[in-house]
Amino acid sequence: MKMHKPLVGVVLALVVSLIGCSKGPDSVVLAKVNRGAITAADFKKQLEDLTPQMQQAVVSDPKARKDFLDDLIGIELVIQEAKRQGLDKDAEYKKRQEALKKELERRMQEDAKNELFNSVLKKEIGDKMSKVTEPTEQEVRDYYNSNKDKIRNAAGKQISLKEVEPQLKMRLMQEKRRDLYLEYAKTLKAKAKIDVNEKALDAAVASLAQPKDVDLSHMTVQPAPQKQGTK
Repeated sequence: MKMHKPLVGVVLALVVSLIGCSKGPDSVVLAKVNRGAITAADFKKQLEDLTPQMQQAVVSDPKARKDFLDDLIGIELVIQEAKRQGLDKDAEYKKRQEALKKELERRMQEDAKNELFNSVLKKEIGDKMSKVTEPTEQEVRDYYNSNKDKIRNAAGKQISLKEVEPQLKMRLMQEKRRDLYLEYAKTLKAKAKIDVNEKALDAAVASLAQPKDVDLSHMTVQPAPQKQGTK
């Protein structure tokens, strides 16, 4: 029985994995496909994207392993055929690839920012955050009473304190840690030179509220069915 996953995800991951050329065991060629190749690194990359159950099947069952490699060979052949037809030179394809490249770059930049953000917080206030105490029963009860309406609206019904107590404790812990972060950020702001363009800010928010143009060029209107008895 072959093991399939969403084709688009497989193709994208395979294309990305074929960009680089690793050294060592991962560079071993598992299958030559015309002028292309599927390496151990390619195989492992695709395997990581499977569910744990499917991964186990590929690892433990030789037939499932061969079937999975056969799927990758099929995908490689389809990609090669697309290139043979010149689809990789298509203007629309290049446009989508450029958009994908920009999105990947944006995500990498965001990941790098998050890494720096977490690193400096761990260094500067990590000790304080680790010492945040669990909220008392009274604090949880007070928070519940103050937000009872919001909790009911979110749940669609009245929820007792006992039902949401674990979630409220976690929320209060998060708020305490956030307060530590805000206090640290405040000290940085006090030493920084900050100039906010209020006009540009309002314009940016206003643009989000504007209804976007809808392309109706491909829409077809079906005539309304005539009522019985009409001509």
